[in-house]
Amino acid sequence: MTDIDTVKEAGQEKSAAPALTKGFSILELVASEPGLGFAAIRSRLGLPNSSCHHLISTLCQLGALQLRSDRGYILGLRLLELGTMAAGQRQIDHHALPFLRTLAQETQLTCHLGVLEGHAAIYLMKVEGQREIRVNTWVGKRLSLHSSSLGKVLLASLPEPELEEMLRHIEWRAKCPNTLTDPERFRAHLREVRHRGWALDNEEDLLNIRCVAAPVNDAQGKVVAAISAVGTVLDISPERLDALAGQVCATAQDISHELGYPERGK
Repeated sequence: MTDIDTVKEAGQEKSAAPALTKGFSILELVASEPGLGFAAIRSRLGLPNSSCHHLISTLCQLGALQLRSDRGYILGLRLLELGTMAAGQRQIDHHALPFLRTLAQETQLTCHLGVLEGHAAIYLMKVEGQREIRVNTWVGKRLSLHSSSLGKVLLASLPEPELEEMLRHIEWRAKCPNTLTDPERFRAHLREVRHRGWALDNEEDLLNIRCVAAPVNDAQGKVVAAISAVGTVLDISPERLDALAGQVCATAQDISHELGYPERGK
């Protein structure tokens, strides 16, 4: 069976985006046989000359393909970047759970793992602490970015243009008396978060609730998630805050190491 026969057999149902399907066929062929030239790709996949040229040019512009000096094509580094991000996203739940369980057990607080989703943060995982008073949270809950510690950590990791875009979508309303509602003060606050490596929600999202969060990095150093520990103001007293922040940061770093980020101290 030829490559084009394989492509046709795999796509017997008519594709809603034929160009996308053909583009992926090119990527799969180059992945299995790096160094193929234009003529070989066109012939192996049975593509029209103009169509094949347009697809390959577009893939090169996107960084998905790269032309070598011998006129052969190899996969582009953009695919490596996307592949690393995809792998990191799929590994987070699996690798974070045991560390989050240990953190919840040691701190006796409810612990979460969350990510950016659109213009909000969202909990992907929750592990209950052993306190009798439970904080009302759930997997899938969306959080305000400017009043939650987890949201602050995720915002603080963004490049400046992306951060400004996110800030434009924030409704600067006071959920509690301590909520930061001035954009300039909040920007200064994010600089502090970025400098110290963790964020605090000090009764800013809910009255009588404090929360500490720290970032999780993938193998490339990109912040892909954050973890947090949440409790009442009695659970997280000012005297306990620094020690708790250290525990949360250490756990976040351990999860990051599991995702391929260099181990602490190396």
